[in-house]
Amino acid sequence: MAILHLYRRVLSLLGPQIRLGWVLALASVALAAAQFAEPVLFGRIIDSLAGAQGGKSSLSWARLLPLVAAWVGFGLFMIVCGALVSLYADRLAHRRRQAVLSEFFEHTLRLPLSFHSAAHSGRVLKVMLSGTDTLWSLWLGFF
Repeated sequence: MAILHLYRRVLSLLGPQIRLGWVLALASVALAAAQFAEPVLFGRIIDSLAGAQGGKSSLSWARLLPLVAAWVGFGLFMIVCGALVSLYADRLAHRRRQAVLSEFFEHTLRLPLSFHSAAHSGRVLKVMLSGTDTLWSLWLGFF
């Protein structure tokens, strides 16, 4: 249950970009579904060609062309959708990483002087950078 809480918290840090996050998540699901459909269509094309070669049925363009068109369509959809999802996921992750980094830095500057005299600044900087890098990799991996 802790991992689900962690993912919910990380996704809530998308803030004003949450709508784009949902669009990217749905596009990723559509891309995954298309990756399952493409080999099935290719298999049907091969079955049609093998059936015609074995003499079980005659080969006609009217039967083969819709399968080839659907297979090519799914292939082009996967290429375009994959490129767009990758582009926008990378842009979203970088944008939100910079925003979270700025928010954390501003929060650190607002802390009282007693905190800064007790805590080593290098440790705070390491936590800030490693935390935002981890957020970036989680967002990028999620989308």
